Amino acid sequence: MTTLLTGGTGFVGKNLIERLQGVTVVSRSPDSAKQRLEQEGLSGKLDDVIQWNNGLAEEDLARIQPIHSVVNLMGESIAEGRWTDTKKEKIRSSRVDGTRNLVDSIIQSGNLPKVFISASAIGLYGDTGERIVEEGAPVGRGFLPEVCQEWESATAPLQALGVRVVHLRIGIVLGPRGGALKKLIPLFRTGLGGPLGNGKQWMAWIHVLDLVSLIQWLMDEPISGAVNATAPNPVRNMEFTKTLAKALGRPAFLPAPRFAVRLALGEFANSLFISSRIVPGVALSQGFQFQFADIQSALQNAIKK
Repeated sequence: MTTLLTGGTGFVGKNLIERLQGVTVVSRSPDSAKQRLEQEGLSGKLDDVIQWNNGLAEEDLARIQPIHSVVNLMGESIAEGRWTDTKKEKIRSSRVDGTRNLVDSIIQSGNLPKVFISASAIGLYGDTGERIVEEGAPVGRGFLPEVCQEWESATAPLQALGVRVVHLRIGIVLGPRGGALKKLIPLFRTGLGGPLGNGKQWMAWIHVLDLVSLIQWLMDEPISGAVNATAPNPVRNMEFTKTLAKALGRPAFLPAPRFAVRLALGEFANSLFISSRIVPGVALSQGFQFQFADIQSALQNAIKK
């Protein structure tokens, strides 16, 4: 079973490769990607690494016969750097234009997959306040909701050809050696961790191993459309902060005021203070089993590893 994977050298991508066989990774720098994956002990999982140049060469896609699954994880990091106009355009174009070009390349090659699983984000819903939100909720307002909506719409040509398309709306990803904890743990270990603002905003999160399992599950389950990739139990920022501090044996009582975070991070800071009480309605209703359903077990596993 062949999987075509974009974003294969990222945190989620590497964890996914570890669980699969027969992966072809797409990269702007194939030689560098091969080297990085070899250093992670993942080279034995790869069939190939092919060149991305704002699209894929037809001859490269022709070598992959047949493609069972495409997992599209490409996208400029939203957490790195201030949101200047240039940064925001990179965030949008890397997701929207990148996905559109990937879809066009696949269609032109005639090598259509059984399923196209494309990353999206819970940022699509905007600030949900106290509402419990499943996949049928409306799109929010603002930059991230607009980008996510365009991102998902970029897969429409494949859907029109009958390919099963899944839009994976991913929450905050937790796990060892990457994701959100890569930045948070050093802060908490020095005693600088604390709740954001009043800490009452909801956080929708998922352990990376559950995210990878969910992607594998969706490769074969007859599910299409939006799927929230979040754990069943979102938590308030205050609870997340206390749980992480306790797991690390560090204090976490000084709140970070919104104005200070905005001074440090710019517009991106706004996304840290919105409330995201998102639950995985589709996954739960269709029988997916989460290994880490509560924040305590997720953080203990991530820190232990």
